[in-house]
Formats: sequence, C-alpha cells, structure tokens
Amino acid sequence: MIEYVLPALFALVVWWASTVAIIYLDGLPQKTFKYSMIAATAVFALSLWGLSWSADDTSVSGAYFAFTFGLLAWGWQEMSFYMGYVTGPRKQPCPESCRGWPHFVHAVQTSLWHELAIIVAAVAVVSLTRGAPNQIGMWTFMVLWWMHQSAKLNVFFGVRNLNEEFLPEHLEFLKGFLNKRSMNLLFPFSVTISTVITVLLFAWAFSDSASQFEMAGYTFLGVLMALAILEHWMLVLPINWTVLWDMGLKSRGERKPFVVDIVVGFLGAGKTTTLRRMLAEANPAEKTVVLVNDFGELGIDGSLLSGQGADVVELPNGCICCSLRKDLSAQLREVVATMAPDRVLIEPSGVADVASLLQVLAAPEIATNVKATKLFTVIDAGAFLADYARMPDYFDVQARIAPVFILNKIDLVSESELSTVRETLIALNPKARVLPARYGAVEEELIPSQAIYVHSNATEAIDAGRDHEADDHSHRENVHREHGHEHSHGHSHAHHHEHGHHHPEPGLGLASWSRLLSGRMGADELSTRLHAVARGDAGRVERMKGIAKTGDGWIRFDIAGGRVSMSVHIPQKNEAARALAIGRNLDASTLDRLFDVSSAAVRDETHTKPKGSFDAEAALAV
Repeated sequence: MIEYVLPALFALVVWWASTVAIIYLDGLPQKTFKYSMIAATAVFALSLWGLSWSADDTSVSGAYFAFTFGLLAWGWQEMSFYMGYVTGPRKQPCPESCRGWPHFVHAVQTSLWHELAIIVAAVAVVSLTRGAPNQIGMWTFMVLWWMHQSAKLNVFFGVRNLNEEFLPEHLEFLKGFLNKRSMNLLFPFSVTISTVITVLLFAWAFSDSASQFEMAGYTFLGVLMALAILEHWMLVLPINWTVLWDMGLKSRGERKPFVVDIVVGFLGAGKTTTLRRMLAEANPAEKTVVLVNDFGELGIDGSLLSGQGADVVELPNGCICCSLRKDLSAQLREVVATMAPDRVLIEPSGVADVASLLQVLAAPEIATNVKATKLFTVIDAGAFLADYARMPDYFDVQARIAPVFILNKIDLVSESELSTVRETLIALNPKARVLPARYGAVEEELIPSQAIYVHSNATEAIDAGRDHEADDHSHRENVHREHGHEHSHGHSHAHHHEHGHHHPEPGLGLASWSRLLSGRMGADELSTRLHAVARGDAGRVERMKGIAKTGDGWIRFDIAGGRVSMSVHIPQKNEAARALAIGRNLDASTLDRLFDVSSAAVRDETHTKPKGSFDAEAALAV
C-alpha cells in the first residue's frame, strides 16, 4: 500500500505548496514581479530539460521527477498570467450591455496570449517526451491544462464561489467576465468527465499487471484529477475554502478592519462642507483617509479637504460609481494596504450611482475589512423640490438606500418650504431620519448606528434602477451616442468634457466643462462673471466651483442652486487656479470667454483697487 500512499501524499503536497507559492508571490508588491518571473522562467527552462532527461527513465524515481517537472512547467503559465505579463489584447471589462457571443469573444480576448502560450508550451512538452516510455510529465501538464480550462469556463458561465479576492489589482477588469450563480449547465459535464478519467487512472494504478513505475505514475495523475474534481466542487459548495490558501495570502499583509463613511448628495447639496465638518470632529487618534471624486477632468474638492487632518486621495474625471467604479475598488485596496486606515470617508460626485458604490464595498475582497458602512445623504433644502421634479427617478433610487437625510441649507428656505421638503423625503423613505443642518452642521444629535445602511436596500435600489433602464433602453442608447466622450482642448488648457450619465437615470444628460485659469482676476469681476453663469448665460449650470487668484490672494467660488458664493482660500503647494462647471446644454465658448483670465476684458485687481481692499466677509455674502 505504501507504493500508493507516498505518491498520493507527494502529489497532494506539491500541488498545494506550488499553488500557495504562486498566490504568495502574486500578493507581493508589483516591483517584485520581474524578479519572480525571471526565477520562474529559469525554473521553466529547467523543467523542460528535466522532462526530456526523465523521459526514458521508467523507475519509480523517474515517475517522481517527471511529475515534478511537469508541474513546474505549468507553474510558469500561471505566474505569467496572474502577474500580468502574458494575458491578452483586451484589458478592460465588457460593456454592461454586452451579452452572448460578443461577451464570450471579449472574454477570450482577455487571456488570448496566455492561451497561445500554453499551446506553445504544450507542443514543447510533447516534443521533448514524444515516443519515450515515461509520459508522466507530459500527462501531468495536460491534466493541469484541463483543470485550468474547465474551471475557467465554469466561472464564466456562473458558479457560487468566484474567488474574486485572489485577483490582483491589474486584473480587476476580469471581474466583468465572472458570473455568480448556484451552478451552470457545463458543471455536471466537467465533474463527470473528470470523475471517469480519475476512476480509469486509479484502475490502471491498481491493476495486477502494473509495474512500480506505473503504480506511482498513475497515482500521481489520479490524485491530480481528483483534485480537479475537488476544485470544481469548491466553486459551487456554500463553504469558504480560502482557509486552504491562508499561507499564500499572508504576502498581502494583515488588514485591520475600518469604518467607511459615505457622504452623498446631488450637485451643490453641501457634501464637501459636511465632510469638512466631519473631519473637524474626527478623533485625531484615528487614521483617516478621504476618497473624493469630481465629475470633471480638474478636481476641486480634494484641495478644499486638504489640511483637515486626513490623507486625501482624489479620483477625478468621472463619478466613483460609474466610470471609476473599478478604480474605486483598486484604490480602496491600495489605501488599505499602504495606509492602514481606521476610517475611510468617501465623497462621490453629485451624479454618482450610490447603489453601485455600495455594491463595490460589498465585494468580498473589501467587505471582509469593513466594520461598518455609514451613509449620509445630503439634501439642499432650497433646490430639492425643483431637482426632484426634474429627476424623480434619480432621487427615488437614492432615497431608498438612505438611512439618514442631512437636510442642509435650512436657513435659505421658508418654514413652509422646509416642511414640504421634509414631508417629501419622509414619503420617499419613511424609515430614514431627517436631520436639519446649516453649513453641513447637523442641529440634532445623530446616533452613529442610525447611519449604517442595510445591504438589501442597496440591492433593491439597483434592481429598481435596472428596471427603469430597461424601460428606457432605446433612449439611453441615443443619449450615449449624443453625449459620448467628446474632448476639445483650447489654447489655454481648457477641457470640455461631455459625459452622458446613465446610472441610475439615463436622462440626466449632464456634461462638464473645466479649465485652468492662468493670470489674475479681480474679485468684483469674478463675481460679475459668476452671476452671469448663475443666470444662465452659459447654459443650465447645475453646479460650478473653482479656485481663482486675485491681486489680494486666492478665492474659492461656488454656484449651487443658482446661488453664488465666494470665500478666501488657502492654496496648497503648487496649486493651480481652475474652474469646473457641470450642467446641461453648456455653452463651452461662453464659459471660455467668461473665464479667459488672460483677456483684456478681465481686469487685474492690482490695477483697479488698493492692495488689501478685498472684503472677504462681503464676498462670502455674495
């Protein structure tokens, strides 16, 4: 019996150890990958030589050597893919509307070079062992290839356990090709075929006529096929199998749990102001990291949040939950790995699909490190009723998720309007608490647990958003064609960025304009031009914000709900003056003209007023 037990144990240990080693190396910093691949390539070359060398050896030791060399030859294929060196021509996820054969073709393209490399390696292995009596190494390579292809197809067609946590950051796009379901139609065939082959291999190993070499060799292959069956069942059984690979995952470091606070709200609701309040009240002993996102190419909010006692990470040019959803996942993983935060504050753009953001946080590789997710939905009391009348679907979806509404800017509305806004919010979500606030400061005590969201609410909201999209699919396609990514670049670093947002409301049709502001602009002149924008001279601007340099210093300006505000700004090192506008039917040429600081029409404050005459308090009241 020992002639079977030892090969079986050897196959099991070598398979497990090699898998753990690959996971461990893949979890190290990317700067180490080239050294790992150099070593792996040397081992691959050695394994090819070893397969040729052992091909004529039919002793028991020859079977051991051939099996080991075959497994090492396969190891290079795995490492080259997971480290990103040999993948495929496609390195982005499939569009959400992509289905059927196009989706399958895109999936093939993600690993085409890898599959071709396997074929080349297989040809080399077969050529080196062709006609020789010891074929154990060649069949070891082929069994591993079968395991690879079968598992790959099964996760594409859908299984319960996708093991997404093992995907490195540079392969995040592959998640778009993994499907979660209890089982798929291919799975029974994969398991049945593997079982039949396993039975045949063990039958040959236990045959009365089998030599010592054949006993060991067929046992190696039989155990390997049995492991293939086990791997397949790992994909569908409701069991957490990751404990098997804990040693390999140690290279990714210990991840201490952290709390996530998300501050959301439509354009101009006061998210950044609320976030600044939260940072001011934060526990200084806690490590806090802020992820902030502007809908446009030039970020503004990150600068406004700097210097508040937290590390600020900016994700400009999109909304966290739309075009930058995969970037958020990668950025969170990097933040956790490099900064070890106790608390992460997230401010998505004002047009973000918050339900999808919550889905990102619910992904296994992130959710395991999150102690709690708290969601604060900021509402502009003065603009909400008009915004809701124009975009009911957008606010309906957001409201279903919200555990807490921060009803901001209550000082700008009458009691009757405030009462109407409150009643509308309660009607949208009777379970949510409505807290009045001024300048982002809540006037009632908030128990932290009241802001913790329930994941099922996010799922329901996403389903509702998808239903709405299905009803309006043709309109969405038209919006996508009309408001695709259009960029035109002015001579003074102007960027006109059109971005049709389809989540959750395809009819939002928002666009952004942004530019760097060179030179200086007078405070009075800036105020005049901002009021021109506010009254609609450059299209329907939902929100405008920016930082400008005047003769007396820096000014932060803002347009929200048709109201203009200006305040003193303390610039960061090497900060550039810039402006960002978001709205519908934006007139980019008018915005360029209004904010062309170098034009003769814009007066330099130093030539029109004595230095020091800018009244910050008056500017705040504009």
